[in-house]
Amino acid sequence: MAGLLPAQKDFIEDNTTLILGLVAGFGAGKSRSLVCKICIDAADNPGTVMAVFAPTHILLRDTICRSLDDFLEEMEIEHEFRVSPQPEYKIYTPTGSVTLICRATETVNRIRGLNLSKVYVDEVDTSPLEISNKAVEMFLARLRGGTQPQLAMASTPEGYKVLFRLFVEEADKPNRRMIKAKSTDNPHLPEGFIQSLYDNYDPALVASYVNGDFTNLTNVTVYHPFDRDVHWTDEKVKDDDRVYCTIDFNVGACFVETIVRRGDEFHVVDEAYPKDTPAVVKYLSETYPKQLQRGDLVCIPDAASRQRTTTNASESDLSLLKKGGFNVKCQSANPAIADRINCVNVLLLANRLRVSNKCKYLLKSLETQAFQKTGKPEKGIGGRDDVSGPVDSLGYGISYLAPLKRWRAGGSSIRVW
Repeated sequence: MAGLLPAQKDFIEDNTTLILGLVAGFGAGKSRSLVCKICIDAADNPGTVMAVFAPTHILLRDTICRSLDDFLEEMEIEHEFRVSPQPEYKIYTPTGSVTLICRATETVNRIRGLNLSKVYVDEVDTSPLEISNKAVEMFLARLRGGTQPQLAMASTPEGYKVLFRLFVEEADKPNRRMIKAKSTDNPHLPEGFIQSLYDNYDPALVASYVNGDFTNLTNVTVYHPFDRDVHWTDEKVKDDDRVYCTIDFNVGACFVETIVRRGDEFHVVDEAYPKDTPAVVKYLSETYPKQLQRGDLVCIPDAASRQRTTTNASESDLSLLKKGGFNVKCQSANPAIADRINCVNVLLLANRLRVSNKCKYLLKSLETQAFQKTGKPEKGIGGRDDVSGPVDSLGYGISYLAPLKRWRAGGSSIRVW
């Protein structure tokens, strides 16, 4: 443990959290942390089988095996290594021996049938999302040995992939912990290394590869000013509030975002995803009965709801909302996409739009929706994971409640809230 950085020590000493992550920039000491943790855990889990993974067999050989060999020799830890048919270590400690199997994440199915006490994963975010998601499921299913099973991952964040899902989107779930580290935390890096990253990488890459932050590395995000650590709220709906519910109608999942106003700020305090319009009516009626009774439940739906329905009935979505007794504010046409995006971003830049952690689908959309090559925002494929539904719903409401000022000859026109 001598000479390790604080983040490395936190990662190594935590042997109780089921899903543990060290998310760090280049050169922050991830590989050193991983091999050190393997050796310390070996002493605590004698007689068990552990496993370490890298994205591919080449990376496994060139990074994990090489780093582990160097560490075992440096610390004079007795061990045996078998290279065929698959790399495998036998590590001897004062408490007993441990078998450490070395595998590639891309062939994770080959560990079926094993009972593992610990699983270690290097650079899990560099694997394709489909592979890494399935790998995590397999890792957790095989953690059956020892007294304190654990999945420990050390990786640089590569956009919004499996680490983002585990430690940000699902942060409210128990038995998981993320430890962050920056490249600049490591004083042992070669002189000029950090500066070369700043000189050659754009801001998004610097945020990810130096600071260890989750950023969109493929395209420009639509709602780039959004930061969940800044634009957050713990406000809730009060009995005397006027409640604004913005609605994007889709077959299979309608997105409803609930907004309340606090001074000049708009707080998105809740979200729901009923399957169709009758379910939307039922949800709103049961959730906000006091506001409905006195006319303070305002619905701002997708303007296309005038013509269509999410059910097989002949009535439009708009007419169903009106029959529900809601105060419906439906514009004659949806605002232009650019206007809707700008309305949201203007409020984000002014720190006048805040989102509750309860709105997990909206948070995901604000952070991940990017522009396509055509210059238009990405559209989802429907269902709850639709990347566009939640932000479309929010945009309809914000463009109505806080529209952009439109200038014309002789003055300007603006709706006063």
